Amino acid sequence: MTSFAPAIRLIWLFLWVCLWAAAFSVPASGDQVFKNHHCITSLDRGTINWTTGTITATGRAEPRTNKDNIHEADPGSARADANRRLIDILKGIRIHNDLKVGQYAAGNDAILAGIEKTARDAVIIRQYYTSAMDVELTVQTRIFGGFLQLVLPDDIRQIPKINPDIGPNAQTDPGKIPFTGLILDIRGLGFEPVLYPVIVSEQGRTIYSAVFISREFAVQQGVCKYLCDMDSALQDPRVGSHPLVLKGLRKSGKKNTAIVISMADAKQLEQATERHLFLKQCRVIFVTGD
Repeated sequence: MTSFAPAIRLIWLFLWVCLWAAAFSVPASGDQVFKNHHCITSLDRGTINWTTGTITATGRAEPRTNKDNIHEADPGSARADANRRLIDILKGIRIHNDLKVGQYAAGNDAILAGIEKTARDAVIIRQYYTSAMDVELTVQTRIFGGFLQLVLPDDIRQIPKINPDIGPNAQTDPGKIPFTGLILDIRGLGFEPVLYPVIVSEQGRTIYSAVFISREFAVQQGVCKYLCDMDSALQDPRVGSHPLVLKGLRKSGKKNTAIVISMADAKQLEQATERHLFLKQCRVIFVTGD
């Protein structure tokens, strides 16, 4: 019996190595998928994930000297530094191409207080101590909810319940599958994500803006979702199982960050009576990237 002991130990060792390798391979794969389709803006000691609506900020603090002249870690100062950095990031987010949150909030104590509360309520997702007792701490918050309620323009208002078949002459083709959302392909246009993008036709007619959006949905999930991969957009539940896919031609507009679509695409969207419902609910994805 004892002659089998070395072989059994080798088998157990082999199984343990396989399990260890499998456990550590999953995060790497997940990270790669994450990087492939999430739209992330990297900043100095922080990030904006436009796909998930999450903001991170990192604070740092050197050790402090206590009354006994002993160096000790100072996580409280690191957290305060992270909060300050997070506030700076939130204020730097663009509502549209020539208006940042900080500019919009200037002089409005209620909005400024709300931004500070958003930073205070951020959760710690990473805390690191060096051998020299330095502290590096990363916090994370989301822009959805209270923050967007504060900073989205007032002209995005609550829209009452809409009957998709608007108009007495509205007709539905029995063989037609209704569209469940909108995907706008803006790859290659160099478009930088903003909180309030709009879509216009080549003639300048507004296709998607505050007139079509219900504030309830815009606040809870954003005016649109940003993805950097078309396959991911087509499978995203936000736009349902049968989204309408249109192509952006160029950027336009001074006050608002606008994407221009062709007259043919605008006509196709306007002929879909169900658009009133999915635009109201912000079931819209912008596919950015190269």
